[in-house]
Amino acid sequence: MSAVLMSGLILLPGINMKSFAISNEQGQLTLANMNFKLGGAFQQISTEEAEESEAPVKNVTFVAVEKNLTLPSGQEIAALTWNGTIPGPTIRVTQGDVLNVNIINHPNNTLIHSLDHHASIISAVPNFGPINVSDSKQYTFVATQPGFFKYHCEGNAVLTMDQHVFQGMVGGVIVDPQVGYTGYEGVGVENGTNALTTTDVEADAKEVTFQFSEYYLDPSGQYDAAAMFAHAPTAAWINGIPFGYDPVITKTPNATTLFFKQGDHVRFFIINHGDLPTNFHIVGELLDRVTDGSIVSGIGKQTYTIGGSTDAIIDVVFDQPGVYAFVNHDYSQLFKGQAGLIVVDGPDNGTSNLLGLTDDANPSNAIPPTGANSIPVNVKPYMLGTPLAWNGQ
Repeated sequence: MSAVLMSGLILLPGINMKSFAISNEQGQLTLANMNFKLGGAFQQISTEEAEESEAPVKNVTFVAVEKNLTLPSGQEIAALTWNGTIPGPTIRVTQGDVLNVNIINHPNNTLIHSLDHHASIISAVPNFGPINVSDSKQYTFVATQPGFFKYHCEGNAVLTMDQHVFQGMVGGVIVDPQVGYTGYEGVGVENGTNALTTTDVEADAKEVTFQFSEYYLDPSGQYDAAAMFAHAPTAAWINGIPFGYDPVITKTPNATTLFFKQGDHVRFFIINHGDLPTNFHIVGELLDRVTDGSIVSGIGKQTYTIGGSTDAIIDVVFDQPGVYAFVNHDYSQLFKGQAGLIVVDGPDNGTSNLLGLTDDANPSNAIPPTGANSIPVNVKPYMLGTPLAWNGQ
């Protein structure tokens, strides 16, 4: 079965190159963002050609770590992670960059692991193949298309892939367009009137990553395959934590809202790792622009559906201060954890004051590494798990 599944994925052979990890204050692996001219179609390259190429080369190490984690609800998870957290570190590159990937199966583990990058166009065999405990694997690919791409463990040659994915071994790679992002014409209401007004929204934006998925767990925190096949998740999550951004309504322990200012342009990078669709909606706002792949697929949308293992980039300008809930508008998923809050303050910080909130820093697991069109924001540590400081031991 695994041979048949893997044989249908063959595209182009990969290239082995030595890799290393880079970390930042958020505990994410950060890749410097560099632009260059991408000429012609992608072609297979040798190791020597890659080393001589003018294309920026980015290096990243993923370490498979098996560890026990606890959700705010008290539910235990026999977690399978990349670099210690669910989801794994967010990686950011520019279209045309060469990405060297080093995968290590930690010596303390008990399971075979592997790593599939949806941003790549290389052969699944042998690049995404099994890695035994204490072993490693390397491959290289060119990021050819912009978007927010999934990476995940494939278990042992696809077998047990579902368990590894739903116990936490997922993450995302942002590939920025080589020419950067574009602005657009926004439509709103003129202050103090009911008259429509249009504004030119600049390409630069504050940015958010939302990764959606589900947990299928038995009471002890082990994987429940029967629940997965029945599409009956134990809990649903955004960035690893059910209701992790709602300290107000569900009063989830240690939860934090997101914070923006009136008039902010926010670019949401959204990916769905789960089996069930994500019907992304912001209560009280419209989705000004939706980009799916390289195509603008919606303007002024109320909700946008993102299927399993796919993504969208959504632009929103928050014209009015207030509290905005972001949800999966599938009620079964919303009430299992896929909902959170965004606080938007005017000049007087009235919304925060009304809610008694004094810290306007954003949670680190929702803020990606910065790119060429990013407006930096204040960030505080917040994630499920502790990032691994890998030193080779």
